[in-house]
Amino acid sequence: MPVVNSLVPSRFLTLVAHLVIVITIFWSRENNVLACLPPTYTMEEYSSRDTEMVVALSVTLGLFAVELAGFLSGVSMFNNTQSLLCILSVNSIYPSWWHSPYVIQSFCS
Repeated sequence: MPVVNSLVPSRFLTLVAHLVIVITIFWSRENNVLACLPPTYTMEEYSSRDTEMVVALSVTLGLFAVELAGFLSGVSMFNNTQSLLCILSVNSIYPSWWHSPYVIQSFCS
């Protein structure tokens, strides 16, 4: 299978994997919030971190919905450059904030 023909299935699989990961993080949100807190914390710190987590995951789901709508409507499904950028943005971790998946996905969708 040529690389160009495999981009659409690869993009679909990365979108589905991204959705599964975000849903799993939502289910285990309490454990993730506790992992980022120091051993002794106040309820205010917990509440603040929990709110940050909910906002970040909500933004992720919102951008995911936009990307999935564009993909399933066919607007960006067969654009090979678009598919490659989206695959790389979902599968990459960048150290600086402007390379964050939220910024990259907002430009790709």
